[in-house]
Amino acid sequence: MNLIAAADENWGIGKNGGLLAHISGDMKYFRETTKGKIVVMGRKTLEGLPGGQPLGNRVNVVLSEN
Repeated sequence: MNLIAAADENWGIGKNGGLLAHISGDMKYFRETTKGKIVVMGRKTLEGLPGGQPLGNRVNVVLSEN
């Protein structure tokens, strides 16, 4: 299992329901690295994706309290 995450100096991983920063190189790395793989995310992360739709070309596992 591998983890790809970005965190600030306080170990925060998001702000106001979004990413800390939009860095195109990081987004490209994530897209290329996870293509054809399984990605695990929380419900709020899924809802924050464009259109609230799962990521394409990946198996999306969404964790929620329910």
